[in-house]
Amino acid sequence: MRRGLSLDPRTKLFILILINLVIFVSPGFYTELACVILIAGLLLLMGAYKQALRGMLVYGLMSGLFYLCGHRPGFFFTFISMLTICWRRFMPMVMFAAGLIATTRVGDLVSALQKIRMPRSITIPFAVTLRFFPTVKEEFLCIRDAMKLRGIRLNLKNILGRPLTLLESILVPLIFRCANIAEELSVAAVTRGIEREGRRTSLRELKFRAGDAVSSAVFAAFSVAAVLEANWPPLK
Repeated sequence: MRRGLSLDPRTKLFILILINLVIFVSPGFYTELACVILIAGLLLLMGAYKQALRGMLVYGLMSGLFYLCGHRPGFFFTFISMLTICWRRFMPMVMFAAGLIATTRVGDLVSALQKIRMPRSITIPFAVTLRFFPTVKEEFLCIRDAMKLRGIRLNLKNILGRPLTLLESILVPLIFRCANIAEELSVAAVTRGIEREGRRTSLRELKFRAGDAVSSAVFAAFSVAAVLEANWPPLK
């Protein structure tokens, strides 16, 4: 787990909800950019340096690509500019969600969801999903190494020249491994007593600290300002 500002998982979920509110309510580019900068700053404080820098880089590339293609005529440039707008709008949410997953233990997140009375029908699939994707990523890397031993490399030449062979070499073992991983995760969850009724306890105590209060207040104030800016009548 990364070292840095330690926030309660409930604070992170609250901030994620506020980010969604800002992005869907405020259409302004500068508000969106300010939101990305705030998120990057918080992720840096939390120790999620890779997620912060990668998010800023991708957002900058998408913004630059939009301004390069947005003023050019033709269907191709219009299509590219629309794609970049869509991805750029979702980038703040994806950026913070990646940082949330990278800096939060799954057990802490499940405990936080239970403390806010989240239904088990949501908590259990959410916990399994968070554990599933990192495991699938590791399996994909193992499959890629096995493909290299067989002389099949994941590069542009094979993607264009032998797409079916490449898909077969990746998808077939990945599908079988995904089925096994899902079964293993289910067995592990049952072994840990996930089906047990009643109040569950946690080894790690979750509580709000000064960092949670300051972070929540900053993003709440920014959200209010963004909503007011979006609904404020334009000056004549």
